[in-house]
Formats: sequence, C-alpha cells, structure tokens
Amino acid sequence: MKISNITLTAQQISGNQTGTGISLNVENGYEYVDGKVTDKVICQKYTVVFPDNAYEKIVVKVKGEKPIITNEQIQQKGGQIKVTLKNLSGKFYRTNSGEYALSCNADSLEVVQ
Repeated sequence: MKISNITLTAQQISGNQTGTGISLNVENGYEYVDGKVTDKVICQKYTVVFPDNAYEKIVVKVKGEKPIITNEQIQQKGGQIKVTLKNLSGKFYRTNSGEYALSCNADSLEVVQ
C-alpha cells in the first residue's frame, strides 16, 4: 500500500466531521501546463487553521475563479472568519526533496455565522 493512495476525511484533517475551521487568508490558485504556471485561475487557496486538530494550519483548494470570501472581509473580522469546508478531503504526496506534504481540497466553503 502506498501512502499517496490514502484519502483523508474531513474528520482526520479538521478534527470534526463538518470540516469547520478558521480562514486566515485566500489567494488565487493557477493552472499548470507542462510543469509551468499559466495566468489561468482555476481555484482559490484558503489558509485555514483547525482548532479541533491542535490548531493545525493547512491550505485548502476550492474550485472557482472568484473567492467566496476576500482578504478584505477576513481583515474586517479581525483577521479570521469561521468557515465550513464542504466535502473536505486530503492526500499525501511526495515533494521534489522527498518529503511528504498534504494536499487538501473541498467542493465549497461556507461562512459560519
């Protein structure tokens, strides 16, 4: 069995079944073609901290060209907004240096009121 074949659940990543955490930042994620970055935005990358998982900080990719929440909105809320990531999942991969890293994706992001 290869570790890169294992898919982590929302519970394993966030420490809760709903994938709820605190968003700190958002930035565009760009498409890569033949190993080179293009100008095409294919996702938004949210930096999220998970209090229920020892405050682990992870970048989660959510498909879409436009952010659901902006950095300005995050700053207006004191630098953090509580969010739920729908269908949060993750996989380990090996970096060029041979170390393991975690890649996380979600179908959507919702602000928790």
